[in-house]
Amino acid sequence: MKVSEPATAYNASGLQGLKNRLISTIDSINDEAKLQECWDLLHESSMPCTFTEEELDEEIRQSEAGGYITQQEVLAKFARWGFER
Repeated sequence: MKVSEPATAYNASGLQGLKNRLISTIDSINDEAKLQECWDLLHESSMPCTFTEEELDEEIRQSEAGGYITQQEVLAKFARWGFER
């Protein structure tokens, strides 16, 4: 008897949860331009936010020149995104 992989998706509940969150977010958007951006992003064949070698080198240079931030500054930035320690 031949054995094969089950046809069910792994972590289907996680996938469905993500789909539900996307649908909820899209339903709350009333700006046509923003919805078009979402549509374009979902159908993009390449990675968004890519850099040329020169742009990446400049990003790295600016990051290295920027210095360090304190633990409190890090937590404050993450708090803006709803992350709480």
